[in-house]
Amino acid sequence: MEHVAGVLKELRTGAAGLARLGSTEGGEGDAASALRREIADLADSSVVRDAVDVHYPCAEMQCSHKISCVSWNAYHKSVLASSDYEGTVSVWDAATGQRTRALMEHDKRCWSVHFNRADVRLLASGSDDARVKLWSLNAERSFNVCCVRFNPRSSCHLAFGSADHCVHYYDLRAPRRALAVLKDHRKAVSYVKFLDAHTLVSASTDSQLKLWRVDSPRCVRSFTGHANEKNFVGLATDGTYVACGSENNALYVYYAGLSRPLLTYRFDAARPFLPAAGPPPPAGGAGGAERREDEPAEFVSAVCWRRAPHAPALLAANSQGTIKVLELV
Repeated sequence: MEHVAGVLKELRTGAAGLARLGSTEGGEGDAASALRREIADLADSSVVRDAVDVHYPCAEMQCSHKISCVSWNAYHKSVLASSDYEGTVSVWDAATGQRTRALMEHDKRCWSVHFNRADVRLLASGSDDARVKLWSLNAERSFNVCCVRFNPRSSCHLAFGSADHCVHYYDLRAPRRALAVLKDHRKAVSYVKFLDAHTLVSASTDSQLKLWRVDSPRCVRSFTGHANEKNFVGLATDGTYVACGSENNALYVYYAGLSRPLLTYRFDAARPFLPAAGPPPPAGGAGGAERREDEPAEFVSAVCWRRAPHAPALLAANSQGTIKVLELV
C-alpha cells in the first residue's frame, strides 16, 4: 500500500505519472485493474482543472490604433463596435474576427461608442472634435456626392448626383427617405440641373446626359454624342436647351426634345509660346500643331448660359484656361 500511495502522490504532480504507472509490474489482478481505473479518473479531473485555470481569447480582432471603447450589440450577439485614438469607429463580427465596417468621419480621437438597446441598428460615437455622430448599421454603403441642386421653385426640395450612378431627390422636411432615386446611368453622376420645377437633366462619366421627371423613376430621354469618361465637363440649361463640354475639346448643345446634338463648337488646340526642346520635326510635318503623347488632352471643363430674352449666349471654358462667349443666332 505504501507503493500505491507513492504512485498516487506522483500522479497528482502531472500526467507523466500515469505513463510511468502503466508499466508497473505486479500480479495483483483485480486490485491492479481497479487501481488503474482510479488513476485514470484522477488524471481526467486533473486535466479538466488545468484547462479551467488557463484563460485564452475565443476570438481576436486586430486594430491598427489604440482602442478607447468597445460596445456589444444587444440583439446581434456576434456584433460589436470599437472606437480608437485615430477617430475611427469600427464594427466587428466577433464570430469571424473580421471588421465589417470602418466609419472614419471623426477628425480627432474618438473616446466613446455605444449601441442603442431599443433600436439595435443605431450606434452613437463621441470624439475630441466636439461631435457626436449617429450611425445606422442597416444603411446602404455610402458614396461620394458629386453635385447638389435645389429645385428652383421650392425651398425644401433638393437633388444630388453621386458615385452610385444615381440621382437622388429629397424633401428636406422628411429626409429619412428619398422621394425618388433615378437609376439609368452606368457611371458616377457628375452634374444635375433643373429645367423647371418638375424636370431635371443629369450628366455622367458614361458619356450621356439624361432627362428626368421628378415624379417618375423612368428616364425620359438620353442625350448622346459628346465624350465624357473621366473629367467634369460642365452642364448648363436655359430650360429649353442643354449644353455640356466634351473631352474632345468641344462644346455640345442639345435641344430638350431631341437625343442628338443640335450644334457643336470646337476649341482650337492651344499652342505653346516657346517651341519644345528636342529634335526638329521632319520635313513636311505638322510641327508644333501635333500634341505630344505626354501632354494632357484638352477638354471643355465648364459651361454657363446667359439668360437674356433677346440675346441668349453661352459662356464656355476649357482645361487650358481659354474662355469664350458664344452667341446663338
